[in-house]
Amino acid sequence: MAGYSEYLMLDELLALQRLRTDRRNTELPFIVVHQVSELLAKLVINDLGAAICALDDDDLPSTLRSLRRVHEVDCLLLDQLRLIEHLPPGGFADLRSALGTASAAESRQFATIEVLSGPPRGDGQVGLARDLWTALCAHARRTGRDMPSGHGPGSQQRRIRTLVEIYRAERGLLSDVCEALLDHDHAFSMWRYRHSLAAARNIGDRPGTGGTSGVAYLRRRSSRRFYPDLWATRNSMVAAAPCELDVADRPR
Repeated sequence: MAGYSEYLMLDELLALQRLRTDRRNTELPFIVVHQVSELLAKLVINDLGAAICALDDDDLPSTLRSLRRVHEVDCLLLDQLRLIEHLPPGGFADLRSALGTASAAESRQFATIEVLSGPPRGDGQVGLARDLWTALCAHARRTGRDMPSGHGPGSQQRRIRTLVEIYRAERGLLSDVCEALLDHDHAFSMWRYRHSLAAARNIGDRPGTGGTSGVAYLRRRSSRRFYPDLWATRNSMVAAAPCELDVADRPR
């Protein structure tokens, strides 16, 4: 039976941090954070796939379990950015030549997370691929709800009316699933934003690696939303809610 080190292949794992500069205290955390991010992304991909399959089976409890774990891993991805944010001034510049054209934008796994999470355009459209949003809409239609797959504003308005009903009248597992999707969207948006801040702190307004424009590129991406219909739904519910003062806050 394999021991702890053998089971986890620790010798191989710990040999993967191959430094290319003499800046060990900067390059080692930089490599480790990115390698750990890829391992965590593997977990997110696994659970997004499980959530899509569960929705296809109309199994909302399993969907919710998978999505809650996605959010937990999203938070781990977010937290470890602290190590990148706190590189010493000029530290990244010391590594830059060793990176060559390498860029986090090349990550296949993070691109897969984007594809599995929602449609390719952040405008409320329902995609054709088996992404999480498309699976949610298909589940809603199978259970008798009005969740059309059209791309026009009329279809979006119908989806939002249905989502408002799910939140206000049903208040069951499906609304919990919608909130879990928003948790994922919120956390991933925060990750994109924190990533852009970390880049700004480390490279300022210099171009990024891999031919990107750097911070400007990251900031543009940070505004993307996986589930614009859900954000629009919450916005419409807030706009329609009566503006009432709590008794303790009313003027006397």
